[in-house]
Amino acid sequence: MHTSLNLRLATLATLAIASLGQATPAIAQSMFGQQEIDSSRFVAVASPYGGNAHQLLIIKQLSNVRSCWSESGTSPTVINPLLVEFDFTDICGRSTDSNGYSMRVGGEDQNWRYSFRVVKREGDLHLIAAPNTDRTAPELLIARTRGYTPGFAKLYFEPGWRVTERSYQGSSIGHVYLTNNQSIASLNATAIAARPVFNRPVVTNPTPPSYPSRPVATNPGSNPVVIAPIATTPISIPSVQAPRPVAQPQPKKVQKRRSSWFQQLFGR
Repeated sequence: MHTSLNLRLATLATLAIASLGQATPAIAQSMFGQQEIDSSRFVAVASPYGGNAHQLLIIKQLSNVRSCWSESGTSPTVINPLLVEFDFTDICGRSTDSNGYSMRVGGEDQNWRYSFRVVKREGDLHLIAAPNTDRTAPELLIARTRGYTPGFAKLYFEPGWRVTERSYQGSSIGHVYLTNNQSIASLNATAIAARPVFNRPVVTNPTPPSYPSRPVATNPGSNPVVIAPIATTPISIPSVQAPRPVAQPQPKKVQKRRSSWFQQLFGR
């Protein structure tokens, strides 16, 4: 009876906190704690939806009546969510959105400051925490599937990350934390340092062509002065057709007049 009352109070407190906006993390930090759990009873899953997209699904084994999921293969490990095959009430727990899970780092609830996304990168599926309020903050890598599949795949946590549960007055209230003991500032610094660096090529002026220098003689006995030739652009000269020769006029032939009979007799 006492536990049930605590759960009801915790539910009301959670609803009240949801309406406080930016003040939520500070209040949640003082009101809620975290409780360590048996990690073998939880599995974080990249769950397919809407074609090739994935989202975070967390399945919890509440009792041993039936298995809630099965695993097969490696790189990636394929998950078969068995809880869809039967009524899993009081047997399996399922968290599918921010109402069922959130991030807690350095003992502080992040709540709606971050949202979880599963993205495909480099032939893998990555679970990242994306900032909602501070757009300059980096994304945080939390887990990966170690291989790609369009179906359900197990998410393996990065070093330092684990699953815990939210507690209220020492009792678990079912909300799941993705937890890291480092502060948010430390995690941000690590994420920024791990970003790839892209070096842009440096554009330089092209080196002009070099021409051999030729010596020029000056006064006899003195050292020749070396003058470097100036590179010029060759000029194309159009070809000119030679004019045709003009025919010269030929001199007229002068016809000799025949001598008269008087000149023939007297030689005049």
